[in-house]
Amino acid sequence: MYNYFALHYDELTENVDYKVRSDYISDFFNEYGIRQGSTILDLACGTGSMSLHMKNKGYNVIGIDLSDEMLSAADFKAKGEISFIKSEMQNFSLAETVDACMCNLDSINHLNDIYEVKETFKCVYNSLNNNGIFIFDINTVYKHNNILADNSFVFDEDDYFLSWDNELLEGNRVRVMLDFFVFNGNNYDRYSEEFIETAYSAEVLEDALSPYFEVLGIYDDVSLNKPESTSERIYFVCRRK
Repeated sequence: MYNYFALHYDELTENVDYKVRSDYISDFFNEYGIRQGSTILDLACGTGSMSLHMKNKGYNVIGIDLSDEMLSAADFKAKGEISFIKSEMQNFSLAETVDACMCNLDSINHLNDIYEVKETFKCVYNSLNNNGIFIFDINTVYKHNNILADNSFVFDEDDYFLSWDNELLEGNRVRVMLDFFVFNGNNYDRYSEEFIETAYSAEVLEDALSPYFEVLGIYDDVSLNKPESTSERIYFVCRRK
């Protein structure tokens, strides 16, 4: 799962300003009493970039991801200062509860059934202390249908070439097909991977959250503005009931 995608993930997300996003999340944590020294969970942590930024802000961080390759990269970057666990988002448990949880960069969209989303929210609920804070972002239905849609992207790097092709499916889903062409010294080897992302409306997610969380706010990407019809990414800020 995510073999070559994991190897090149940090290069492919160079446009992500992790400092801005970690500042944004930590501001909410501070507002709701999650101070430095608190323990937070980075759910679907990937290669650990956000985990590291939050660790550097003074939080104790636990990371969870399903990909061995992502976790290997995260562990290498963290140099043993962060604990990482291999698990599915929708089926995890912690030995001890934590003060807050974050789930970044549309990881929730990788859950392709609303039942899996609800199970994930239930696991987060069970992992949090009373009144714990849960912050996550999603790609919107608008972004899936209008920005990602059937579009293609090309990444031409020094040691590999990537063709990124999207296919818009029914049910606000997008199939992402990745073809890596990796230079081996003489020619190129081809490696292919694919995954599906599903977009959910804010209303559907609010309903899925309602048994476990109070929704404190829904915001346009890295702002305090209300989402608009053309918002591409939105944040949910929630508190455990």
